[in-house]
Amino acid sequence: MRLLDDEALERSSVVANNAMNRERGLDGVNSYARDLGLHPLDRLRPRLADHGAAAWLDLCCGQGRALAEAAGQAPDGLEIVGVDLVDHFDSRASALDGLTLVTASVAQWRPDRAFDLITCVHGLHYVGDKLGVLARALTWLSPGGTFAAHLDLASIQLADGTPATRLVRRLLREAGVAYDARRRVVTRTGPTVLDLPLEYAGADDQAGPNYTGQPAVDSYYRPLRTGTRPDPVPPPRRSVVVDDRGVHVVHGDAVVEPIPWEDVHYATVSRFVVEIAGVDHLELTIDLVYGHYVTVLDSDEGFGAAVAEFARRSGRPAPDLSCLDAGHDGVELWRQQF
Repeated sequence: MRLLDDEALERSSVVANNAMNRERGLDGVNSYARDLGLHPLDRLRPRLADHGAAAWLDLCCGQGRALAEAAGQAPDGLEIVGVDLVDHFDSRASALDGLTLVTASVAQWRPDRAFDLITCVHGLHYVGDKLGVLARALTWLSPGGTFAAHLDLASIQLADGTPATRLVRRLLREAGVAYDARRRVVTRTGPTVLDLPLEYAGADDQAGPNYTGQPAVDSYYRPLRTGTRPDPVPPPRRSVVVDDRGVHVVHGDAVVEPIPWEDVHYATVSRFVVEIAGVDHLELTIDLVYGHYVTVLDSDEGFGAAVAEFARRSGRPAPDLSCLDAGHDGVELWRQQF
């Protein structure tokens, strides 16, 4: 497989596509509000009311139709900036106060100010170093600012072809960045430095359609070893119990309310391996109906019993955990019937 650098990738017909994000509006069926699960102006109005000014940055803005609609509706004091690789912007944009549209690569462009809202609607699908753009953009948030972007973790792989979905989900969570697996939207409140132990290796523009049905780009990374391991410290006690009330996950001495069954979407068990990092363990992943998830490791007390109980409640035999292969999405144990 031939991996492209950013310069070659941006010449690709998959990336420099005039049809990308061209017709998406601010409201309605095909809109920012629907796709992100938040309305940009609703997020910005409190800031405008409190400070008299606010700023919204939209990366991979396409035609900029949604931004033009927002600029036409917004009160004075809102500054909107849209950035896109291709200069095919809405003809109305140039006449609207407070709206600036920039033709540039999001992998190279930098702003000269912070923003109260940063969005990227289906744009990272066409970016090579998705995690690098994400890391840079998170530093551009103002205190209390909101970041929301589509990110398909299935399009991120390690350089040897190993899927990196679970690794990246865990790294994002540990860094305080939320991931909604149902919407495939990554969110964060407030700026942060996202220092992931992954080095960008290149991109594949021939990956084919992603979950949207449109051709997209797969991104490849090399795991990095990060310094000298400290002396081992006993981890806090963790345990899991699955019973009639729901799922109980205990961290240390903390008393945690059970996750009720109506909030559990599905449960899977899988083997997770990253050879270069010396990682090889089993994971029980419990996805919740509102997009969040809980991960339990095979080192946690009650792991095997929880796996068996999920399987029993769905009428399935418990899987042989010693035979799980790495690199797959996992074995489904239980799924809520809506």
